[in-house]
Amino acid sequence: MTPFMHSNRVVSKVDIDEATILKEVGVGRSQVINYLTQQAGGYHNVGFTHKDLYNVLQRGKAKEIVNGDVNALIAYFVYKNYDDPEFFMTYSVDESGALHNLIWSDSTSRSYYTCFGDVIAFDTTYKDNLYGQPIMSIVGVNYHHNTIVFATTIIADETSQSFKWVLQNFLEAMMNKSPISVVTDGDMPMQRAIKYDIPYAKHRLCSWHLSRNAQANIEFNVKKNPWVIENGNTRHLWAQAYLTDHFFANIRSTQRCESMNASLAIVLKHNKTYLDVVRAIEDGISRMRMNELKADYLSSQTNPFQITKLVELESHAAEIFTRESFRAFQDELQRETLYRIEKEIQSLSDECQHYILTKYKEKNRTFEISFYSRMKTLICPYKKFKTVGLPCRHQLHILKHLDYTYLPVTLIQSRWTKDTKASAPNYFDLNMPPEVMQMARFDALC
Repeated sequence: MTPFMHSNRVVSKVDIDEATILKEVGVGRSQVINYLTQQAGGYHNVGFTHKDLYNVLQRGKAKEIVNGDVNALIAYFVYKNYDDPEFFMTYSVDESGALHNLIWSDSTSRSYYTCFGDVIAFDTTYKDNLYGQPIMSIVGVNYHHNTIVFATTIIADETSQSFKWVLQNFLEAMMNKSPISVVTDGDMPMQRAIKYDIPYAKHRLCSWHLSRNAQANIEFNVKKNPWVIENGNTRHLWAQAYLTDHFFANIRSTQRCESMNASLAIVLKHNKTYLDVVRAIEDGISRMRMNELKADYLSSQTNPFQITKLVELESHAAEIFTRESFRAFQDELQRETLYRIEKEIQSLSDECQHYILTKYKEKNRTFEISFYSRMKTLICPYKKFKTVGLPCRHQLHILKHLDYTYLPVTLIQSRWTKDTKASAPNYFDLNMPPEVMQMARFDALC
């Protein structure tokens, strides 16, 4: 009985630290005590009971949130701002003084927005935390075609008033620079907020949500289906014919934060605090940024393989584009071989040449491409360059025909190039110290 006497029961700092780490990654309390017991060689050697460990962990939690969950969170953000002067955070409270809405963005996210804030999406994968409040991330895509987080919010509810509060403070954090395009899940209060606060942004609905809702709502009698009728009236928000002429950086879905949402899933499963939620979000963002550092290193320090005989043109693209952007370019460059010029039409001004293209085995289908020689501009009716920001196969076929050995500037969207971030504010990134950057370079080579 001696090991179980109160005076002999002590939870060591080593055990506390190990248990804390296990809890933070989602291991249940019973599994934690079982693990520590096995490590000690049995219950008689572990030196404490299940309840002892629980009490110690709870006391640690109480210290972390001395004056309550919200106060601990605000104090944490104040500390972040001390180390990161460009860290942005603001919040509102309700009549009782309880947290109502909250938004935050660190210096790196704000810097990213200056480069990649042309298109944003609202990721609302997790709509509840311990207090039943929606968690929403405002995300975009970087020059590696990977998701980046611009800001994160915890809001009181999903009303137009809350979404307006988010958008207004988001724009304040981003120096009042409005995006040109927005992708959402189709929530009507959010749509109203977007029309009010960023009225000039082109809005599209998430393809993933549309597909899921279609499967749930459509069975028979499609013509009279209320869901079909309702969405038919909003087809300008999702039908490709209405969206082709506008830039969306290939963002079609709001489901873009898999790594961050995986961290959140663990935290929310165990009903953790605001501070736990924020740290889980930061953990997911850190993983995203580590992957970006690896991609940065590969783009700047390695040369991609070339796969066509158009050596000069392909080499020029490899020099200016990031690796992922170059892969997308190569895919179009390979496909240009499927086309041939059937007819050339010279305009009266001699400044514009029209080319009629046909595709291999599809001669009944034609593509008319216009080339303006003075501006070195190629216009394709399919407008992929306008929508995605990379030259299409039809444009590349004409460049080959004209013996171009380089991409004209009119076919280079700067956000996909290696030097995009050179013009960004030189904010100091606390989350990526030199040793982490060195680790990213090492991982990229493995």
